[in-house]
Amino acid sequence: AFLPSPAKSLCTQRIVFHTTATPAMALTKRKAVAKSAKGMFKGPRGGRKAVDEVSKHVDEQEEDREEEEADENDEEHEGGKDAEGEEPNEEEALAKAEAETVAARRKELKAMAVGDVKRLAEASELEVGNKADMVEALVEHEAKKRAEARQREARRRAAVLAKKQELESLPLPELRERCAEASIKGMLTKQARIELLLKQWLEDDGVEKALKKIARDDREQQLQSLDCGSLRAMCQQAGVDPYVKEVIVERVVRRENDAGRFAKPVLDDEMGQEEQPSAGAKNGNKAKGDKMVDALIANEANRKKELERKKAEEEAAANKRKQLKGMSIDELKKQLTARGREASGKKDELVEALFEVVRQEEAAAAKRASLRAMSPDELKQLLASRGLEASGKKDAMVGALLAHQARKHEELQKYEERAEEVLGKRREELNAMSGAELKELCASKGLKVGVSKEERLERLVQSAREGGELERSIAALCRAARRSELLTKERAELLELSESLGVEPLVKEVLVERILAHEDSCGPIKFETAPPAKKARTKK
Repeated sequence: AFLPSPAKSLCTQRIVFHTTATPAMALTKRKAVAKSAKGMFKGPRGGRKAVDEVSKHVDEQEEDREEEEADENDEEHEGGKDAEGEEPNEEEALAKAEAETVAARRKELKAMAVGDVKRLAEASELEVGNKADMVEALVEHEAKKRAEARQREARRRAAVLAKKQELESLPLPELRERCAEASIKGMLTKQARIELLLKQWLEDDGVEKALKKIARDDREQQLQSLDCGSLRAMCQQAGVDPYVKEVIVERVVRRENDAGRFAKPVLDDEMGQEEQPSAGAKNGNKAKGDKMVDALIANEANRKKELERKKAEEEAAANKRKQLKGMSIDELKKQLTARGREASGKKDELVEALFEVVRQEEAAAAKRASLRAMSPDELKQLLASRGLEASGKKDAMVGALLAHQARKHEELQKYEERAEEVLGKRREELNAMSGAELKELCASKGLKVGVSKEERLERLVQSAREGGELERSIAALCRAARRSELLTKERAELLELSESLGVEPLVKEVLVERILAHEDSCGPIKFETAPPAKKARTKK
């Protein structure tokens, strides 16, 4: 009410401008109007003051309006976010689009002639039938193809992303090395090097190679989940050899070693001698102190009997040697030759050889007589304890026990011969060492170092014989010989032997690797397990 008419005019123009112009335009217009107003009131002093007051008033209104618009924009933004909610789910959008595609395609196929639908089904290698079935089959087939295409694209994208992340995780020096190997030169940033390496990887079919590796890894994991029987069936179906001969041989040798095949042969106890019941067994009702006394008395009696038996054997052996020494060399040779033994050497050697043969014959005769005195049930128990089969006739069981004992003697003799060979080689090795080296070796084994070289050598040889070193060396030689023997056998014979010993001849990792190698060159093996048998119907 107190403003002059020109000022009112300016305010009116300003208010109209606020309702129609944008903030930027309003600011420009405001400055222009203020400038023109000042020009209009150049004369009197009061006019200029009025214009300044109008401009100040307009500026305050402009600031208030801008703050209100900013608050309104924030409210609109928050309201729009609340109204819209979360971003639309990509999977739901894809499913919706796929449903629309399927519906449109089904409608299109239904509108086609039966002959056209049939040709489409045949081209897609689908079963031909009535139109409705063919339409549904085509729709399902095409949807499956689209899904597979999406999966391929997702895998390709994942492969590229994985390669990019791999390059980004590398330090800059390693990236420089890779760039140098790829002939990428220049002072480049890390991001630029990554982009160039990734581009070259794409040009070298890196995506396809990565997808093949992923598919192979998935296939390997699938095969690893199968059992050895299924993998062997797959190998047999594809004509792939599932066995490794060296593995079968090694496992058989290991099982035989655990069973004691390569240990020092141990002769069975004297056959035909029944175990005597202990004093405690005879007098089970006696007091504890009485049992101990009876056991001591029984042990002492057994010890005296054993000493008397050994003394008698020694006297008999001395008499036998004396008798053989009274024979001529020709008679000794004739006796050895008649028994199938080598007849060579000096007289004392011939005497010892014939004495050993006669001793074995007398022992065999004594054992035969002892075995014949046993009952058939006792013989069967004895055969079972030796791991032998029991036949029906008594003479056959006696013969089997004697043959088993003869084999044991032969094995022990061969073992002793091999032991002498091993000790001879060991003696030669030790003899090639110096006295100081032998002294140090004796000290390391806890043996007396002695004075002379020969004394140290003999102590080391004796230690090898008694400390288990000799047996370990012989066992290693026996395993090597057995391994060479088995490698000459046919695979069928090895499989039969492994089955009898309970040895698994297959190696799962080998089966998987051979199947993968076959599929790399010939394609996947189509193998299906047999369906479970249907249960027979039972009548109620």
